[in-house]
Amino acid sequence: MASWKWAVGALVSLSLSGCFLSHSTDTDAATDSGVPTRSDSGCVDLVYEDGGTAAAESVDLLIMVDNSNSMSEEQASLAVALPNLVRGIISGDVDLDGDIDFAPAGSLHLGVVTSDMGTGGFAVPTCSESNFGDDGVLRTGSGSSDRDCAGRFPTFLEFDPDGDVTVEEFATRAACVTTAGTGGCGFEQQLDAVLKAVTPSRSAVDFVMGTSGHADGANVGFLRDDSILVILVVTDENDCSALDPELFNPGSRVYTGDLNLRCFQFPGAVHPVERYIDGLLALRSDQPDRLVFATIVGIPPDLSGASADAILADPRTTEHIDPAMPFRLAPSCDVPGRGVAFPPTRIVQVAQGISRRGGRSLNLSICQEDFSPAVGLILEEVGAAARPICLDP
Repeated sequence: MASWKWAVGALVSLSLSGCFLSHSTDTDAATDSGVPTRSDSGCVDLVYEDGGTAAAESVDLLIMVDNSNSMSEEQASLAVALPNLVRGIISGDVDLDGDIDFAPAGSLHLGVVTSDMGTGGFAVPTCSESNFGDDGVLRTGSGSSDRDCAGRFPTFLEFDPDGDVTVEEFATRAACVTTAGTGGCGFEQQLDAVLKAVTPSRSAVDFVMGTSGHADGANVGFLRDDSILVILVVTDENDCSALDPELFNPGSRVYTGDLNLRCFQFPGAVHPVERYIDGLLALRSDQPDRLVFATIVGIPPDLSGASADAILADPRTTEHIDPAMPFRLAPSCDVPGRGVAFPPTRIVQVAQGISRRGGRSLNLSICQEDFSPAVGLILEEVGAAARPICLDP
């Protein structure tokens, strides 16, 4: 498997206060002379021999991109903002002002899945692969027409300090892979896509048609035991991960009525959100605070970054049928030129459950053109999950 790598720059202008290390970076000068050690306080010490540093964290970033036909503008916004997310994780610099805010990533894995998980074998318009869709397998292609995005990519992109690919090149390739196109199934199963991507086959958790997770199969090598696991869900609709695939049968006698409304009208036919809270936290059972579950979803912009409790209590994010268009749910936000987004109730409930059990989560709005503020908040959560950095006195 090929890997993409970037060399960490030397760190200068050191200052120390407790377990917080602040200094500026020179990303043009590469070195691998630093050696990280662990002090009794739990800090990661960066030991300098000739002014260089060794980064102290491993980060696995899984991005779930909705690839249904309403997501072209949102994917474009993600592609613009993603390089700063990558730069921030690699440098440990939340606001990219040249000061280190948390232990930078000495190793970054970046993988992408889509919301297309098929429709349980039932033929449904917009769902070209009815059995499994993209199946939670990490993407190796791009939906972008950009020349830089041509060809195939590794199962996941990999950065480490010993490589010769610049952060800009790495970020460009990341943006290519997250541009997933808009030909995916209109019945989004965002949560099952994420869980299947990172669940090992030996797990008791199973998926549609009795299949198992891909963490030690198709996606082997992406998820590491000691990493900060960051999951980013980008979608403009609620999750419809089906417990009973009959839900998608257009001719079903069990689930009747408008096919577009079934996920809402038959809540017992979709998996309970506890499946995803339990399944994701199990991956970091000893250190739940090293799981970051972030969403860019259909919440009004003024609720971006608010608590899950506040979002779920807001009438705008309560699911109900749109009286003006009774074949769909009422939008939670409507941005001229970008279209509508819908209440992400189940996804926010997963974020809420993860936070209540020691993990980290935040919910941000997809209903805005600029995702840069969202990236800054995600980096703050990654920094909070990272081990503190310090130097021995």
